[in-house]
Amino acid sequence: MFARRITGRSLRFVFVCLCGNMLALFLGSSHALASTSSNPITILSETYTISFPKAIDFQITVHDSISTVTQGNIYITSDAPRYFSESHAVTPVHPATSVTLHWHEDTSSTSFFPPGSHVKYYWQIQDGTGSFAQAQQEFSTVDTRFSWQHQSQGLLQVNWYNRPASFGQIIVSQATTSLSRISNNLGGGLLHPINLWVYQTTDDFRGSLPSNTHEWVGGVAFPALDEAFIVVDSTNDTTLIRDMPHALTHLVFHQRIAQGITAPVWFDEGLAVYNQLYQEPEMTLRLKKALDTHTLLLLKTLYFEFPANADQAYLAYAQSWNLVDYMYNTFGLNDMHALVQDMNSPQHNFAEDLQQALGVDAFQLENQWRISLHQPVIQGLDTGMLASHPARKSLPTPSLTDSNAPLWLTLGILLIVLPICGLIALFTYQHRVLYRMPSSNERQNQIIDEFLPLPFVSGQEYGNRPPTKQA
Repeated sequence: MFARRITGRSLRFVFVCLCGNMLALFLGSSHALASTSSNPITILSETYTISFPKAIDFQITVHDSISTVTQGNIYITSDAPRYFSESHAVTPVHPATSVTLHWHEDTSSTSFFPPGSHVKYYWQIQDGTGSFAQAQQEFSTVDTRFSWQHQSQGLLQVNWYNRPASFGQIIVSQATTSLSRISNNLGGGLLHPINLWVYQTTDDFRGSLPSNTHEWVGGVAFPALDEAFIVVDSTNDTTLIRDMPHALTHLVFHQRIAQGITAPVWFDEGLAVYNQLYQEPEMTLRLKKALDTHTLLLLKTLYFEFPANADQAYLAYAQSWNLVDYMYNTFGLNDMHALVQDMNSPQHNFAEDLQQALGVDAFQLENQWRISLHQPVIQGLDTGMLASHPARKSLPTPSLTDSNAPLWLTLGILLIVLPICGLIALFTYQHRVLYRMPSSNERQNQIIDEFLPLPFVSGQEYGNRPPTKQA
């Protein structure tokens, strides 16, 4: 009887709490809607100005009908070609109901955005009564130093400056031919539009790159942006049969494989050099020097990046090209198509893709290639049948049988059975109480108990992460 009275009071308390929460939510929602619909802050104008590569200037002018604007916050983010996020507080020189706020983003160093970068931003204005967040704006950076001309064919767009339209037509024609050959070698072509930016001089080109770029870089591809940058002095320049197909290979290859997958740099760059129509003789000579001195670089050192040293980087390009050429000649075009296709699955890593498409692991591939070049093989546990291993002694297998297992099993069963028995006894007792004849007061509580709604559990809300700065 005491238990029934406690249950009735508890449910009445829950009912009151639920009603109070629903009323609070209703009033809060009504207040929020009224506040939103009568926002006193109006945006009069807002602009951004790109002064590539030095800065981006953001400006906003607002009017507050009921209070003084005290501060503005600008949030800037970018996810391509790298993740970037930061926020800045901007205080008006003279707080007033109408103010213009300005932020100068220095892009000459750590905040550098290469041409084609996707930048998002929004302002949050604060006054004496609250704040106002503007809808997010988005734009792509562009090299504003030049007046660009454009010509497209299919998914390719070529951009150039200071040259006649006929120059652009020649670039488009040769790029289209290169894309056809690259697609045949990779087993498929472009899936999304790409941009090829053609600079006239090396100085112009280097002005579009971050300040810490290696001095030997002669072309750049940003697969995350689907954009590439090269230098072309004239239509007879070897760049058109070397750097252009090299850069285009990177773009096609990364469109054919799964987003976010880490392709070995040696394979990525090896494919790009392989698809060039021109490989300078110096690259062959550098590889020959390494073969003569048995100083080939290990593939594991070329998985994530190439050396910063120009000579070692040149060797890395040379041997990556030679290895990819060996793969095409040894395994054939169909198997290489299968390898690229397998890399389109994020469930597998490159080693698994190699095994599935070519039937070899990374150690076997490297050693087979080294043997073909009369170079010493790499010794390791994963070299397969190419390296002999001494017989291993059998290690004793530890016993997995515990002598206390019967005791633990018995205790586990008791821990399960005893609570179940207790619940059965409790339900039996409540069933007996429920079906006895209730008094008038007890019957009233019982009806209330039967028709009270069940309490709800609100879903947990997750807010947006605060902006953070990342170099």
